[in-house]
Amino acid sequence: ATTYYGSTTGRNKNVETGAEKLNGHILMPGEEFSVTDAVVPFTEENGYELAPSYESGKVVDSYGGGICQVSTTLYNAVLKSNLEVVERTNHMFLTTYTPGGLDATVAYGSLDFRFKNNRNYPIKIAAGVDRGVCTVQIYGLKTDDDYQIELFSTKIGANTYQAYKRLYKNGQFVGTQLISTDSYSSH
Repeated sequence: ATTYYGSTTGRNKNVETGAEKLNGHILMPGEEFSVTDAVVPFTEENGYELAPSYESGKVVDSYGGGICQVSTTLYNAVLKSNLEVVERTNHMFLTTYTPGGLDATVAYGSLDFRFKNNRNYPIKIAAGVDRGVCTVQIYGLKTDDDYQIELFSTKIGANTYQAYKRLYKNGQFVGTQLISTDSYSSH
């Protein structure tokens, strides 16, 4: 999965630092992965800079502002890999880097994005950035019962979105699955 970034110097640095901290993690079958556990603490000593982030519905500068973009990119890679989502929360406001319903926010101490390796073999997270593009790939063994997955979302209300997976097997459309229904604030 990929998302595009380009904002303040601090936010850009935080996206880069966050991707670096996800990169290389290996999950054994049944093991869970927590974005928060992988990226904290949000401190200058841990490679983060002050950047805009949402806190109680307001934009404030905090260390680690922008880490949600890394979490969102991982979330999309997890969905495309058909892995089990354990915990995921949408943002309060729509993001600029992914359609509504396909985001995953994190807030230290309260919100996390977690998923489980529900495969029978290990998987590896490869995350990185290059010229304003954040990319997360998940490596593992393809099996005969794997699907190719396309993600899309549809606006169903003033501030409500439904996210879906389109499933394909051997290039043939198999069906559509609802992932989530998420509401966002308009302010």
